[in-house]
Amino acid sequence: MTTPPPPPPQMPAQGPTGSSSDDKTMALICHFGMVLFGWIPALIIYFVKGDSPFVKKEAAKAFNFAIIPSALSMIIGLLYSAGVFNTTTNVYGYQVEESGGLACLFLLISTALWLVTAIFAIINGIKVNDGKESKYPFEVPLLK
Repeated sequence: MTTPPPPPPQMPAQGPTGSSSDDKTMALICHFGMVLFGWIPALIIYFVKGDSPFVKKEAAKAFNFAIIPSALSMIIGLLYSAGVFNTTTNVYGYQVEESGGLACLFLLISTALWLVTAIFAIINGIKVNDGKESKYPFEVPLLK
């Protein structure tokens, strides 16, 4: 009589997508990092953790989404710094520069961009932490 073969060795716990806990954490940092630092954390993790297909794919998605609001905010900031939104008025013989209503509008747009980025980053970070694939409404396919 022969003895049954030994059981196979235990594999580390993995989620539905076959990603380890470390991979999920790195992907979570890619998405949550864009709230404060824009596209920078996703790009760093894309190159550092390139050996994991799951992390590389999620970092590329986070970068491709974050680059758009970051670029728009930078353009608005440069225009504001250049004084494009300022108006000059004459008050008692003195030239006075003041920010008009257009500057307030672009400040609101910049705030809304950050808020939308933060909301999508948090939603997709939670999805990734649960082992699901993230999905952004729009992306510029710079990284694959």
